[in-house]
Amino acid sequence: MGEELKIEKAVRPRSSVMIVGLSGWGNAGEVSTFTVRYLIDKLGAERIGEVSSEGFYNYQIQRPIVSIKGGVIESYNPPTNELYYCEGKAGGDGEISLILLLGSEPHLNWPRYAQTLLKLAERLNVKRIYTIGGYLADVDHESEPHITATTNNSNLTEELKRAGVKLTDYTGPTSIYSEVLWQAKRRGLDVISLWCAVPIYVRGPYPKAAYHVLRKLLHLIGINLDLRDLKRKAASSEVQITAEAMSDPELRRLVESLRRQRALLEKEPSYMV
Repeated sequence: MGEELKIEKAVRPRSSVMIVGLSGWGNAGEVSTFTVRYLIDKLGAERIGEVSSEGFYNYQIQRPIVSIKGGVIESYNPPTNELYYCEGKAGGDGEISLILLLGSEPHLNWPRYAQTLLKLAERLNVKRIYTIGGYLADVDHESEPHITATTNNSNLTEELKRAGVKLTDYTGPTSIYSEVLWQAKRRGLDVISLWCAVPIYVRGPYPKAAYHVLRKLLHLIGINLDLRDLKRKAASSEVQITAEAMSDPELRRLVESLRRQRALLEKEPSYMV
């Protein structure tokens, strides 16, 4: 599998889906990493290996974490990209396994990083890759999060529309996910990148975004999963953000401005056909 991949346990699924969540530029509200970590915990996914950090990271940008006690070094942890695996069932009698990657967006060698993931996908019979991203936007926390999607296969756009996901229109700086989309297109492997808007004033994890992303993701994959615990966490987080806004005049003005903006947009007539 090459030096970049360190596989600790061999698995041979007949059919699988890969879900990628990376920290970094596209992880507003920790939507990307929160979503994949939730799936790992919820499904009891087993760690099967990792993508080596060597050659992919600038340690001056993202430094390794060290633990020292009593003057003795006990651990040294560079950025990680951990691979997890779990078996599951799709709709009907179909079987689908999940390959979950929880890691850090690389700073260097994007083409080689993407090639590493795609080689792994080929070995594990991955039929489709999903990547999860979050971006800061002028939205309020009381509205339903806006979710968009990008794919490398035009035949999938109707499926995305039926799932209630808006198709992305964007030109500008991008994440490692675009490298994966582009390289996978050349190999004939379908990739869907789901992105969720996160209020610009949110700090830390935003469970509401993760909940809505997961609803779309699970629908697209075709598996059922009880998300009531995550829904409760999302509701609790929303209450907390509202309370913070009430006690902070500047934040309250910003939230009220975004509410008014949303109300105006909802009142505007639609000319789409």
